[in-house]
Amino acid sequence: MAMYMISIMPSMGSDIQKILDLKLPKQFQVAFGMQGLDFNNPVGVFSIIFSYMYLFLSIYFAGIYANIVSKEFSDKTAEYLFSLPASRTSIIFSKLIIVFIYTIATVLIIFLVSWLALEIFIKTNYELFPVVLMALAWIIGGITFGAIGFLLSSFFTKGRTITALTVGVVVGMFVLQVIISMNHTLDFLKYICPFEWFKGSEIAQTQSLSLTYILIAISISALSIFWGIVRFKRMDVLI
Repeated sequence: MAMYMISIMPSMGSDIQKILDLKLPKQFQVAFGMQGLDFNNPVGVFSIIFSYMYLFLSIYFAGIYANIVSKEFSDKTAEYLFSLPASRTSIIFSKLIIVFIYTIATVLIIFLVSWLALEIFIKTNYELFPVVLMALAWIIGGITFGAIGFLLSSFFTKGRTITALTVGVVVGMFVLQVIISMNHTLDFLKYICPFEWFKGSEIAQTQSLSLTYILIAISISALSIFWGIVRFKRMDVLI
């Protein structure tokens, strides 16, 4: 998707804004972080990619973080896992390290493909730094959703239940972002909505990430993972 969008940049250019105006009302353009972008600039077009990829990656990361616990119970392997000569803390830390590596690797692959596409199709006059920041935002936001999914999986161990729940949380937050963007009286909800923390248009224009939102993301992630580990250590196998 990233490579395709970058490949059409030279031919589309400013026509992208006309297409958006036909397809999306102004309020939705604001909600999706597409307002005020310069589509003659490759970074402006990449900001559209950012919003969609942020949603897809958040669903994926929330799912894999949740499954490291729930899958053991739904597949009936938890009894064997807990019988191994290893503490539950070491077991869950090893699982968390693996999904963290998945998170970094997934975003790194997308970033490298995007960089390659920029080199092939744009060649010159593009800024790489905003793209790096967008990739970092995917990682921070993705880990936040993943940590929440991990915590939820300690309450709901059935695979289908936790999958539906994590997707619902991510999509619900995305809808909340749209509502906040259309109703400024709800701006105070920005602090609990990860999709409001990082927007492609803001990153492209400011070339920075909000330190406040980064600290909120780290705090939520740390608290969710800590609470999830505490609950995991107390979980029983139901036969």
